[in-house]
Amino acid sequence: MDQVTRIEAIAFDLDMTRAVSRRALERLVCEYGAKLDIDALMSAYGLPLPGWLPASIDGALFRALQSQDIALAVAMPGAGAALAAVRQAGARVVVVTSAPLAIALGMLRAAGLRVDDLHPDAWGAQKVEPLRAEKCWAFVGDHPDDMLAGRRAGAIAIGVNTGTSRPIGAQVELEDLTAFPSWLAGRTLTS
Repeated sequence: MDQVTRIEAIAFDLDMTRAVSRRALERLVCEYGAKLDIDALMSAYGLPLPGWLPASIDGALFRALQSQDIALAVAMPGAGAALAAVRQAGARVVVVTSAPLAIALGMLRAAGLRVDDLHPDAWGAQKVEPLRAEKCWAFVGDHPDDMLAGRRAGAIAIGVNTGTSRPIGAQVELEDLTAFPSWLAGRTLTS
């Protein structure tokens, strides 16, 4: 028999809910006349706001528009099933994200995704400590910095190809979250 692994928690980046930010950028263009290449900006989405939003755009206005449209957030395909698979394995669902608390909570609520613990305002190496503190067995994300944080925290770095960059450094790479439940089921788990 394979070695039995006890899984306490599996963490996800917030990339499973992405619709809100695109809409906020569209509103900046339509309602405020901003000259933005939305597709180019979305290719950098997920970085801390100053790392991708042009300096000419008011970050507070962007966050306000994002908050106003939060009810439009939808779950990425497979997100609900992925969280259910974690719970079926007897583990907690954790989200570690660069999004501010209010945005993260609103996105999760609107998308109908319930999590056990949420760590906002964490980017790149800042994700390592929450992952360790929560005793995460794996961390699912879409960015190379997510993969590095997962590995540094001692978690399995699981990359999904749903973001704006390839999850370089992933120990496991999945096309999207729909593949996660079967991948997890392939592990020997007990609670």
